[in-house]
Amino acid sequence: MSPATINPLRLTRNALLAACVCGAAATSSASAQADVQAEASGLLLGKLSGKTAMDRAWSAATLYKDNSNPILEEFNLTGRAQFDYFKVDADKGQNDFFEIRRLRMGVDTFWANRLIEVKATLDTTLHSYNTPEVFYNRMTDLFINLHFSDALNLRMGKFEPHFGYDREFSDNTQVFFERSFFDDQVFNNTGNDYVTGASLSGKLGKWGYQAAVFSDNVGQEFGHFNGGESFLGEISYDFAADLHADKALWALDFMHMNNNANSNVFNTMENAAATYFDFHIGQCGLVTQLGYGDGIDSKGGIYELMIMPTYLITKQLELVTRYQLGLAAKDNGITTLNRQEKTVGKFTGDTDNAVYVGLNYYVYGPKLKLMAGEQYDKLTGGTGVKAGYQGWTTLVGLRMFF
Repeated sequence: MSPATINPLRLTRNALLAACVCGAAATSSASAQADVQAEASGLLLGKLSGKTAMDRAWSAATLYKDNSNPILEEFNLTGRAQFDYFKVDADKGQNDFFEIRRLRMGVDTFWANRLIEVKATLDTTLHSYNTPEVFYNRMTDLFINLHFSDALNLRMGKFEPHFGYDREFSDNTQVFFERSFFDDQVFNNTGNDYVTGASLSGKLGKWGYQAAVFSDNVGQEFGHFNGGESFLGEISYDFAADLHADKALWALDFMHMNNNANSNVFNTMENAAATYFDFHIGQCGLVTQLGYGDGIDSKGGIYELMIMPTYLITKQLELVTRYQLGLAAKDNGITTLNRQEKTVGKFTGDTDNAVYVGLNYYVYGPKLKLMAGEQYDKLTGGTGVKAGYQGWTTLVGLRMFF
């Protein structure tokens, strides 16, 4: 067969089916093989899962799944699409823009009785504000995870550091448009929020832990390992059973950064700490967080208070409110790094008050939702021509992932 006639989709399908067949052959009896065949599902086998049409449509992203296969348990396609319109009306300027906020695609696979997870995700920038339009922007997730037990997981490669409430979960499921100002200060809002490193994590009863080390130089893939390193530690405790709640998670995170001239992430602070409590019971939710960052050079120390009540009005409609207070030890310690606000400029101050009110409509749970919100931000206390900011930001968006 000539190269011109090779069908990549057929090759992928045949490779996956070969893994499935090998796994089935490894079972110990004919009856076990029958069970395997009965339980196997996935698009390549023509067996979609789910009770509703939406369930079955989303299950098409699972090409193959069979927990009885000792070689390949699951092979998934992954994707996320996020579309936003924003309008900034501030004392420093006005701007509005429609953007493809995120468009990503990849694979997530599980091998060897789910001991091994291999995940890779490609990130595009097809229509973002003041950004070149490219199909291949970078790899976000690009890691191997070894799941020895619930108490011990080893992850190596490129992934998102878990620091603070805003990084407790993927942006796929966050209930607000933008992460907090404190998260912006720690990550310096460089877009380098997926970092090369290694982590150990797990749960021991109600306690959880994580210990990680990251390279502070990030590139399209793994980056160069010449930008210093950062160290992250976390402990958490699950109070849900004690408080008879649906969720009641307390966590404490600490990061120490060793920067140099080649650092392009975590390069504005020496140390950062955050503690949060994520509480949900019935239709009500409340998240609180306290944060501190030890800024380098002229930045100084930064303090954060965040309070976020939520209420599920119906099964599909959710009200989200959030208040953020930021205090800096130095006049210009806080910079407006919010994605929308910075389109009219970056401004500085020492006191930041921000209020967000939004509605989320869940078409298909968090996997397909519509969002609308309004944020008011007032930054005061700075010095110089870039001091201060006051304005409103209107946001409308669609979020989808599989």
